[in-house]
Amino acid sequence: MRASDFLLEDDEPSDQYANIVTVLNLVQEKVRSGELSDELPTQFIIRLIQNTGVSSFSYDDLIAANEDNESMKNIVKNITPTKISFVKDIGQSVANAQDVTAAAANPEQTVSDMAKSAMKRRQS
Repeated sequence: MRASDFLLEDDEPSDQYANIVTVLNLVQEKVRSGELSDELPTQFIIRLIQNTGVSSFSYDDLIAANEDNESMKNIVKNITPTKISFVKDIGQSVANAQDVTAAAANPEQTVSDMAKSAMKRRQS
């Protein structure tokens, strides 16, 4: 079974980005589950993306997509010509880990802060 069996083929760039992010999400889940290493050969990932119908996809396209698409930045840690490193832990992709830890420690305060923020936006 190929990834293209699950993905819609279209020539629009946003759809191509969706295909790329879908492939990267699938690989990241395999990395998190321990089925794959968190560093994989770049050509392996490019071939997976090409199997979604983006047959002319290259390393340069991967770099450009990573720069243009915010979703990829939360999935991919580093891209080199030989390998791609994936974010293994969800906490690694968070910009401010202290805020996440504080929110987990005091969920009532987090909900209260969210409610206050919503009320401020509604009043303005």
